[in-house]
Amino acid sequence: MKRVLLGAVTLASVLCAPAFAETGTVDLPFGLDQGDSINEDASPVPLVSATRPTTGWVWSDLDPASVPHAVNTNKVYINPCKPNGCVVRGGTSATSIDNSSSQGGWPLSGTRTLTPFDASDAVWNEVVLCLKDVFSPFGVEIVTSNPSPAPHFEIMIAGSPQDLGMSSGIGGVSPFSCAEHIPNSLVFAFQNVYGANVNEICATAAQEIAHSWRLDHVTDASDPMTYAPYNGRRRFKDAPVTCGSDCTNGSYMGLTCSGTNNQTRTCSCQTGPTQNSAARLRLLFGTGTPTPPTVTISNPKLGASVAPGFPVIAEASDDNGIQRVELWVDGVMTSQLMTGPFAFNAPTTLADGTHNVKVLAYDIYGTAKDANVQVVIGEPCGKPADCPKDTDTCIGGRCVPGPGAQGGLGSTCNSGPDCASGQCATDASGAKYCVENCELGEGQCPDDFGCLKAGDQGVCWPGYDDGTGGICSAGGPGGAVSLGLAFAAMLFARRRRKS
Repeated sequence: MKRVLLGAVTLASVLCAPAFAETGTVDLPFGLDQGDSINEDASPVPLVSATRPTTGWVWSDLDPASVPHAVNTNKVYINPCKPNGCVVRGGTSATSIDNSSSQGGWPLSGTRTLTPFDASDAVWNEVVLCLKDVFSPFGVEIVTSNPSPAPHFEIMIAGSPQDLGMSSGIGGVSPFSCAEHIPNSLVFAFQNVYGANVNEICATAAQEIAHSWRLDHVTDASDPMTYAPYNGRRRFKDAPVTCGSDCTNGSYMGLTCSGTNNQTRTCSCQTGPTQNSAARLRLLFGTGTPTPPTVTISNPKLGASVAPGFPVIAEASDDNGIQRVELWVDGVMTSQLMTGPFAFNAPTTLADGTHNVKVLAYDIYGTAKDANVQVVIGEPCGKPADCPKDTDTCIGGRCVPGPGAQGGLGSTCNSGPDCASGQCATDASGAKYCVENCELGEGQCPDDFGCLKAGDQGVCWPGYDDGTGGICSAGGPGGAVSLGLAFAAMLFARRRRKS
């Protein structure tokens, strides 16, 4: 096993390394059994040959063969070290596990105290939200309560590098190993270096903890693993990206650099010329539940009378970016657009009657959200008798399966596929019924139903009196259902049609 050794690299009279037990100049590439700590330059100039602070590293005793492939926790504790700072004990390895006198350990010469996060509570809350968003595509849980002594990873987002005896040019620091991960790793993102800049604090924190999961620096400016400048929120790239952006004088930790401005190199740990950051995180933690896109249909409106080939105008947005938007008519995808504006035309071959229109938006991680309306081609219905089937009812000028039809309005259900509309709604009492959309206050629902506000839409709900008296009678379940104050708690399970 290798003893602890610091390699300190000095450029322009700036030492970018902490004071460990032993120092020396190290010029070795990453090996398969080596570990190190990476000190992030707070203000690097990527993709440009420049003299600037570079990284120091510590070869550790971590044996990759001793680390299981699977992580034993998905929790990442983000610690602002409030109110009195974090006591970090010196040792030979980085650990997030507390003891009676300290909040973690690091290879330091003696015990140090990291001063607390000194930006506002509002800034801290934004940092928390940013990190949760950045890691949402993966099975990583960002927590703000200390899990210790249970296994966990930890990012101390606080203080300055000088608190730990490091150079002022360091923005963050992490151990590194060619093992699958560093169990219970503790890393630092020095908030005082970045002030109240939420995106830079967030990106630094994401990069540092990802170093403990064997992620290297990359050249893509939009990935947290880069040294390149970027305006906006960085996200882990789901594509092969060249390693680099961190080269000084033609090399980085013994790896030879080349390419544009001499800033690309092979990835560490003999993993090749490129890195897929997102794929690496999925391998360790699996997939998460990213926030779905926001999508609306501005035209046509619910129940509109239209002609074949009618236009469909939609708006879609997502913090991660929109990958594509699809138009579905009556369960069939008819077209898709990769970029906005999202303006479609329905098929010109649609027959008279009611048609279901769905716009389905995907973010860059494949998370989907839809918006739905029903429209009428031909003469709209005014009563159930105008509809082609005896089991249909008329809602807002369109014919829909009524209470007498399988999966029709008011039928009991467990999930969206049980309903002809694809919508199974439930209230706080646990009652579940198939519902159809309606316009609030327009008296569109049949007798024994009322138009009930559910989120940002109205649905025909059995036994609810909306004060309009209904527009027609279609039979169905009678008797009032008392929902009390549970109206806003209505939940939906939409049917997902196969694409």
